[in-house]
Amino acid sequence: MTRPVGQGEDTIKLVKEIGWKPLIVHTVELRARKESEIFTELSGVLTWGPVDWLVLMSPNGAQLLFNILKSHGNLLPSVLGDFEMLAVGPRTKEALAKLGVRDVHLPDKFSSMGIADFLSNQGLVGKRVLLARSSSADNSLTRALVKNGALVETVNLYDSVIPSDCTSFKRFIDEIRSGNIQAILFTSSSSASNLFSMSNDYISLDELVPRLRRIRIGAIGPVTARKLSELGIPPNIMPETFIIDDALRELLS
Repeated sequence: MTRPVGQGEDTIKLVKEIGWKPLIVHTVELRARKESEIFTELSGVLTWGPVDWLVLMSPNGAQLLFNILKSHGNLLPSVLGDFEMLAVGPRTKEALAKLGVRDVHLPDKFSSMGIADFLSNQGLVGKRVLLARSSSADNSLTRALVKNGALVETVNLYDSVIPSDCTSFKRFIDEIRSGNIQAILFTSSSSASNLFSMSNDYISLDELVPRLRRIRIGAIGPVTARKLSELGIPPNIMPETFIIDDALRELLS
């Protein structure tokens, strides 16, 4: 499984329960931006008035944004206005609940396009939508919302970079050369792109691509599936829910 640095422990137990041996490959490192930078960016957005929807794309992002708002006098209700909140998936909603935030909406499908479909059904013409996300996020969500009449703003909470520690990736290369990997789940499009970029120093694409094509490939959602196809390794499975646990069960069954 490809996961950001510091993440993945929650899925190791599930993989073992299914009867497989897990290997977490860190191909993405999410570096939180400075709180002062995020707050300045947020203040610039709010200069033009309150927002109608706040969309949070990850549990860590929710925690970071609310910590910043609370450190500046708990400005969330007074500055953002009378808004509604949408979480990309259940884990993000759970993180918000732990912060004391209730009445959070969930889309039917836990993906960018699921968010676009949900908000479009609410009526978006003239509505201000604030996306709190990583700087490397795909722009498909913004395009879909704008197409349906929304005024979209973005606050970048994280920068996505290639990890400085390549220990897990080196093990991945050793294992795939030894034929010890039977399946791989890509949990983001950037993790797929980065895996190929990182491979340049360890294995040629002429060797890597054929080896990957011989194993089961899973994509967490349509954006990741499209990126994998562009890289020459179209996925075998993509879960309907776009949840990691569901993807693993389908991939490893």
